[in-house]
Amino acid sequence: MAMMMIKNAGGVGSKISVRGHEVMVDVPPAMDGQDRGPTPVDLLAGALGGCIAFYIARWCREANLPYEGLEIDMDYILDIEAHCVPGLSAVVRMPAGFPQERTQALLKVATSCTVHNTLCSLPKIEITVGGK
Repeated sequence: MAMMMIKNAGGVGSKISVRGHEVMVDVPPAMDGQDRGPTPVDLLAGALGGCIAFYIARWCREANLPYEGLEIDMDYILDIEAHCVPGLSAVVRMPAGFPQERTQALLKVATSCTVHNTLCSLPKIEITVGGK
């Protein structure tokens, strides 16, 4: 299991530390934050987009298909009252030269990424409270 540490970074912001990398997480001032980084939900959408991009790039490299310049626009619906994200969307833009006849295969690859599969299977989440 991957291990990371999330520590309060002042106010409502947090710093995620994993394998020597750090990511600041915060919310906009309208939500009592200082907007020092993406929101947790931004990171959720970004994790999905990043995973899709990784799977596509790896598949294209193995199939000798062009992928340099691949772009993915991610969007999400945030239901403030229910405290959830009922929808995420990704628009994949492949570089010029990507064969259109491979689009269905590309969609199959994109929808088989680990984050997509995890979100679709509703993982068990365990939260405990421990002391120092």
